[in-house]
Amino acid sequence: MGIFSQGFYLGRGGMTAKKLSPKKLVGRLAAVLLGFFIILLAAGYFFRERLVFYPAKGLNLTVANAGWDFEEVWLPGTGGARINGWYLPGPPDRYTVLLLHGNSGNLENMIGRVMTYHRLKLGVLAIDYQGFGLSEGESTLESAVLNSRAALDFLLRKNIPPEMIAVHGFSLGGGVAGQLVAQTPEVRRPLIMDSTFTSLAAAGRDQRAFLGPLAGLILGQAYDSEKVLRIYRPEVLISLHSPQDEVVPYFLGRELFDSYQGGPKFWTDLRGGHNDYIINQDLYENALIQGLGLTFN
Repeated sequence: MGIFSQGFYLGRGGMTAKKLSPKKLVGRLAAVLLGFFIILLAAGYFFRERLVFYPAKGLNLTVANAGWDFEEVWLPGTGGARINGWYLPGPPDRYTVLLLHGNSGNLENMIGRVMTYHRLKLGVLAIDYQGFGLSEGESTLESAVLNSRAALDFLLRKNIPPEMIAVHGFSLGGGVAGQLVAQTPEVRRPLIMDSTFTSLAAAGRDQRAFLGPLAGLILGQAYDSEKVLRIYRPEVLISLHSPQDEVVPYFLGRELFDSYQGGPKFWTDLRGGHNDYIINQDLYENALIQGLGLTFN
């Protein structure tokens, strides 16, 4: 007989064989699969932060390497941690941009975007989440949003009018930006969604196919930007995404943009892969000039 038609158990008489009916066999297999599913779900939920965040420690480059003066800021994080950031003030009649990076790397990956804003004569505050760069502690889905709120509070303490603050979220930072918008609906600012997704669960299903339906159960409603934008409408939406993006699928960024039914919105197709910023500088500048209504004397 085959192994799928016999089951073995240890009774008083020692090892004996007992033939299973097809019905009992299916029941036992279902119980095993259910147990495996529960264990996998619990492990995924317990380690979900490690599935999401891939921080790079330390900094080898700063905007000081470009010869620009900037203020190094230290802001309160969670659990007594401090988060690090760069602040370059702009003219009072220009937007100041809060720049939020993705789930890997650190502020070094944002230098190009910081320089673009500086060239456009805009203020910019870029931060590292907890555990990234020089920031202390460890990141969680909740702490990253709290870090962004601390950065926004810093700008408000600088007496920057709320209507002159824009938020730029790259990749996972788009999800963080969406949650910040949801938590501060009184501040209706331009929102720049850069190579990001509709929700973290949708991105997880695409990036980690083995999770399949587990992605929604593990990640839940985390960073559901599509839902946020249906409720809390920014003053203007500026979206950028490359059709060749190998990390966050183009269709997720496009779905997020198309689903938005609020105020003015602007879409830009980028070139190259997820992190190919240098070859897209002109496209970023044009998108920002148009979307933010920038003029130059």
